[in-house]
Amino acid sequence: MNQEQADVVIIGGGVIGASLGYGLTKRQARVIILDREDFRLTASRGNFGLVWVQSKGFGMPRYAQWSQEAAERWPAFSEQLESETGLALSYQQTGGFEMCLGEEEFAQREAFLEQMRQQSLTGTYPCTMMTREAMQERMPRIELGPRVSGGSFCAYDGIVNPLHLLKALHEGFAQQGGEFHPGHTVQTIRPTGRGFQIETETQRYEAAKLVFASGLATTQLAGLVGLQVPVAPQRGQVLVTERTERIFPFATGRIRQNADGSFMLGASHEDVGYDLATTNEVMQEIATHAIEVFPALKQLQLIRSWGALRVLTPDQKPVYVESEACPGAYAVTSHSGVSLASLHSTYLPEWILNGQTQPGFDAFHPRRFDVSPAA
Repeated sequence: MNQEQADVVIIGGGVIGASLGYGLTKRQARVIILDREDFRLTASRGNFGLVWVQSKGFGMPRYAQWSQEAAERWPAFSEQLESETGLALSYQQTGGFEMCLGEEEFAQREAFLEQMRQQSLTGTYPCTMMTREAMQERMPRIELGPRVSGGSFCAYDGIVNPLHLLKALHEGFAQQGGEFHPGHTVQTIRPTGRGFQIETETQRYEAAKLVFASGLATTQLAGLVGLQVPVAPQRGQVLVTERTERIFPFATGRIRQNADGSFMLGASHEDVGYDLATTNEVMQEIATHAIEVFPALKQLQLIRSWGALRVLTPDQKPVYVESEACPGAYAVTSHSGVSLASLHSTYLPEWILNGQTQPGFDAFHPRRFDVSPAA
């Protein structure tokens, strides 16, 4: 069996693993990313491509701050990645809306934002309510449906092409000397006196540090080094229309217009295990909601649909943890891998290499789920 050595081995080549690899190689670490490349289960290739702040962090003020800082850093992060790789990410910090249908939804949204302000450590929250009239003024080229009562707006929100982001992160990682080994499924992991030995079907790797960024496989793999990181799948279905003229320069949590003019419509929240199928009932609900918001979308043909699986912790917030049983082994998981890429490529490499953490970092430890690392 062939053997290779690295400073850090990352298990998982999706957006989170690639963001970590990109940041680690910028700090002159020798990094190998292993990926089994199960395209059916990868969230990085099936997501909506939002860089989003609204609603994130309810019940965890540090996550709300974390999301805002990530969005603040995204313009510079995107510019740097594009400059280094020559690949366009189609990132736009357009600002984003959450649309309300009816007065009851408007009142609920308003109350929610007030809760977010009250839990904030600063007493502020970068999101405001807007009337229907004010929203319509912002988007003169597309008419709101009669049931739209208004909604919330956050200037930090934006959109990116998630496939281009993933490609650019891998390209930047490779340019800096990182090695990507696709088609490798981890079989065994053994702590050594100097770090870890990882074996796949055909290869053995030695590394001082080991990072699990393995999506839905994180619970099983991280358990091999005494980490308990509970994650579960949640299906979201997405629809894509034919291309049309650019008429909606913003994004909502469920509707966005891509750079090519097509509209993406989503997304459901279904607890169906690992089932990736699309269903007529849910697709109809998604399409009906989109038409209620923007009646003009009724004229467009649907050309594609898919189901993808989110990777969710019990409270749907990130987990960053180092194993107590096997120091030097880390787990990183979040369903906001796109939004948080700007921080995952900067702050987390410093944590992994040097133990340096940001204020309030302990909030992301999985002890909040009342589990403890195995002895």
